[in-house]
Amino acid sequence: MPSSAASKRFMQVYNSLPPDAQELLVQKQLVPLLNTVSKDKQKKVIASATEMQGRYAHMPSLNLKAKKSEICTLLQELSRDSKRFLIKERSRREEFISEAVDSLAQWLNNIWKVVYEYRTNFRMAHACLLFACDALDQIANVCGGCKCSYASTFIPVKIRRSSGRLIKSFRLTGAHNLKRVMLWIWRDLFLTLLAIESKRQGSNIQDMLDDIRTLLGWRALEHLLHGGRKTSFEEEDEDEEEEYVDHEPEQTNLFPHVVEDDGDEDYTSDDRSTICDEKLYPSSYYASHWSRRITDQQPRLRDLVHTTLLGLFKVAPSAPLYASMAAIAEDEDDLEEELHPIIVSVATHSSDNFAAALRILSLTNRAESLDKLLTTHKHLLRPQDSPSLQFATFIMSSNFFYRSHALSIAQEELIDVSDALRAAVRASFCNINAEVYKIELTQILALPQDSLNRRSRIERWVKNVLTPQADATHPMALAALMMGIPLPPGVEGADEGDMLGYFEIDTDDTELEDLKEEFRQNLKVRLQGWVDTVMSVKGGHAMLLKVYNKVIEDMPFLNGNDLVEEMSARLSDRPSKHHVCDALEAFMDFCKKQRKRASVNAKKKAQTKATAGDRAVTNTSTASSASGSESGLASFVPPGGPSTSNTAFMDDVD
Repeated sequence: MPSSAASKRFMQVYNSLPPDAQELLVQKQLVPLLNTVSKDKQKKVIASATEMQGRYAHMPSLNLKAKKSEICTLLQELSRDSKRFLIKERSRREEFISEAVDSLAQWLNNIWKVVYEYRTNFRMAHACLLFACDALDQIANVCGGCKCSYASTFIPVKIRRSSGRLIKSFRLTGAHNLKRVMLWIWRDLFLTLLAIESKRQGSNIQDMLDDIRTLLGWRALEHLLHGGRKTSFEEEDEDEEEEYVDHEPEQTNLFPHVVEDDGDEDYTSDDRSTICDEKLYPSSYYASHWSRRITDQQPRLRDLVHTTLLGLFKVAPSAPLYASMAAIAEDEDDLEEELHPIIVSVATHSSDNFAAALRILSLTNRAESLDKLLTTHKHLLRPQDSPSLQFATFIMSSNFFYRSHALSIAQEELIDVSDALRAAVRASFCNINAEVYKIELTQILALPQDSLNRRSRIERWVKNVLTPQADATHPMALAALMMGIPLPPGVEGADEGDMLGYFEIDTDDTELEDLKEEFRQNLKVRLQGWVDTVMSVKGGHAMLLKVYNKVIEDMPFLNGNDLVEEMSARLSDRPSKHHVCDALEAFMDFCKKQRKRASVNAKKKAQTKATAGDRAVTNTSTASSASGSESGLASFVPPGGPSTSNTAFMDDVD
């Protein structure tokens, strides 16, 4: 075997070994070989080792174990302080948080020096960054309910070379924003690693990206490519205070090489700096302190991030994930062609996947694929998936071949919303379907509006059909009684069916959509969404009138606005029924508009019919006059029209 082939084979085996095995192999096999070579080669090897020793002599020590011990001690003190605060009413929380965050901020500069200047200990640096992110989360959790100190801490971070040269300066408000600095360091870590050994380190970087996705979420991978910066859309939506400085006054005279960068960054440049091509990539993809060799690795890093996001997309696709992948893609059309088969194949795996597939296919205007999926797997959709289905219906209706299917879906969904309201009303008004009250409802609707008799009968009718409220003990009141705590006002009775009222939950939490749809369906939003969708479709107005007739047939009380208002007033004092009140008001408004539209259409038809009749009479008269002239008879019909009065006849004769 040639020597080059042997060395290549040895390196493949060596790289596949764990670190402990590599060290053991060097000590037992390679070191003894120095005694068998010539003295010149021995001196050369020792000189190389000495040179490397000098290169890393001043390298900062990351010492992850010591940093863990330090942060854990501060977390324990912070936890004790939270307990003492309840009794002594004084706290050192801000002091402990500031000390922990400052310690992590200074440590980050050492991590950057190790990976970018010394270009070593990449795995150790990655582990340190993961610990720093986890430490920030632990600090936030120890702070408890009030996180004012954590969210308002001012953090100045300065990244410097070992020579003292300023590379980048951050001014952040809020300890959570320190993760931006970590993502910026991670980007330099990956690019440096790729610049050293791009082929061999691809799989290692892939594993590290998976670690970041697991800890910080997949959005952090897109932010990583931008050096920790969020997109402009996210910055507008999120209420976060963050300031990047473009200069550092106290360093201006000492370091004239600091370049003001238009944006949120303050980089220093050197002789090896490069200028990015903003036509291909955004300027935030690059840094002016990079060498050309490192800059050339950015497309490779982008491909690795794309591969990581693609792996997640194959398991759990979503519209935000698709948008993130499109934002970092070179060509959105190529990305769409790549992801379309994946979307179609995984769409039917779960309800979440199906809803996400509908939204993505709608964004890409794939009406044919939408039609096929909704024909075979529409049963996978849930009530909370209505926005995705409405969007898909709108896209399908824009294509003539799928418009009828889109309208049938919309009609089916509107009737389903109506049935859901009918069931909710039946639960709140248990006697509403009794025959005697149906007859009375018909009589009430026949009475004149605003009459005293109608008003009194409406109040009596609603009171008779209303479901009596159970006078059971609230679970929280029972627990308070067992502990000897007096009952606060408003907790004595239980609101039947209000299971969500027993717990303090975040109403905006998307993970609770199933529970909210079970106990408090948002029928108002569903109805308004479908009505708005149908109104924008050709032929939708006629379909809404059909739905209106079906709704009035099932719930005739919607014909009386005063009836609906009285029913809503009866339910307004029950928190668990507020969603029913909102739905009743929404359906009342829908029926009012449809009645008005039906009246306008009826008037138009009557006018059209009258106009057609007048034209027919005119044509008949014209034909009769023409036939009389042709027969040679004189016509005595005056210009004002025929008259049968004797006076008129005599006047005409005179």
